[in-house]
Formats: sequence, structure tokens, C-alpha cells
Amino acid sequence: MIITLTTDFGLSDPFVGIMKGVILSIAPDLQIVDITHDVRSYDITEAAFLVNSSYRYFPPGTIHVVIVDPGVGSARRAIAAYTKDHYFVAPDNGVLSYALHTEPMAPIPAVYRISNESLFKDPISRTFHGRDIFAPAAAHLARGTPLESVGDRVVDYIKKSLPQARPRGEQGLLASVLRIDKFGNIITNLRRSDLHDDFTIRVAGLDVTRLCETFADAEPGEFFALEGSTGYIEIALNQGSAADRLNVTRGAEIEVETGSPNQ
Repeated sequence: MIITLTTDFGLSDPFVGIMKGVILSIAPDLQIVDITHDVRSYDITEAAFLVNSSYRYFPPGTIHVVIVDPGVGSARRAIAAYTKDHYFVAPDNGVLSYALHTEPMAPIPAVYRISNESLFKDPISRTFHGRDIFAPAAAHLARGTPLESVGDRVVDYIKKSLPQARPRGEQGLLASVLRIDKFGNIITNLRRSDLHDDFTIRVAGLDVTRLCETFADAEPGEFFALEGSTGYIEIALNQGSAADRLNVTRGAEIEVETGSPNQ
């Protein structure tokens, strides 16, 4: 059985290691995989994007623990869910919105409030639910505890809309930056189908008109677009950080001229 961890804890503090210790104390035969612990502090949207981009590459039955939790210690709920052959354990703050998103007519995700205190560590800290609630709950699920035994089923869990580019005129879109990756690539909420041959993506005053298949297709120092591994269009600078050069951050708006579909 595999448990993945996605947090904004970083690695300079012992928080991630402590969570792993709690999990392995309950289920020592588990395999723990770190997705990332470098989510921007408190950035629920970035965490939701990263989890949704990652979970499907793990075997069915994997348990994904996601902790970006600015409301820790408040009245916000802890939830556990099952959908698309995967389990998720997280605060109910929208961090699972994209992973739990289903198409019309698809089965409704099974989502439960984690309230069974027999699954928790005692005493429960008001500031470290990762250690005292989420990690032990996930470990017990991995050991075979039924999902429905963690607490009552809920249907009013917090949902945030999937990011969509908005129409702008007849052949235009208003897009936005979903994330900046480690290399400074600007990940947008555009899809390849949004762009035709004569498109223009205008970001921070720069017009990008070339769509490359790979990073190596561009010249050194050239700004270009490509379809990234997440399926979204990225703005990149060959052998450099597009985000740094253009001073672009997550959430920035991008103007797009999609071009003519028949050209």
C-alpha cells in the first residue's frame, strides 16, 4: 500500500518527518511517497492543481494525504474521500476540489468527515493536525479501516471551480497563470485546443506566437509556448526563467488571440 504526501511544510522543519513516523508507527509496511512539500505557503489552489496533476499516476488504492491548511485548529472539517480508485485525506478547504471533480453522470465521490477520535493521536494539537489527525487516519485506512467508519458522510464539502479561460471578443480569451514551476515556466489555464495556427499569447507586454513541441525546439533565449506534461499550455524561456524575466506570478491575467480555426 502507498501513501503520498503533499504539503506546504517545506523540509527545513521536522513536520514531514514526524508525519512519516506517525504513519509508520501504525502501518510499518507502508510505502510513503513525497509528491512535494514546496507548495507555496497557504496556497490551496496550487496544492489542488498539483494533486490533481499527480494522483492518477499511482496505483489504484493509493491514499493521498494533502495538507495545505491555513485554517488548522478552526471549525473547518477534516475529510476522507474515495473517487476514481484513489483515496484522499485532507482538510475541507477546497484543496481536493479538482481531484474530486467529476463529469456529469459520473459517480458522486464518497466523502466522509473524519471525526472518529479512535483514529487520532491523543492529545490533538491545535496547530499540527497533519500529525494528530491526517497522518494516523490515512495509516488506519491503509491497514484496512473502512472509509465509512471515519465519520459521517458529507455532500457539502468545499468545491472550487476548475480554472477555465474566459471568452474575450470573437477570437479572444482571457486566461490566467495557474502555477510557476521550479524552472520558471509559466503554466496557464489554456489548452492546446484553445490555440489555432496564428495565435498570440500576450503576457506582461510580450507577444508569444510560436508553439514548440519540446523545449529543445526553441532557440536559446527565445520565449515560446508548449503543451506541458499537465496538459496545459506553458510559456517558457529556453534555458532561462520566463517568470523571472517577465516578472509574472501565479494568478496573473493573460490576453490571448486564438487565431482563425481554418488557417
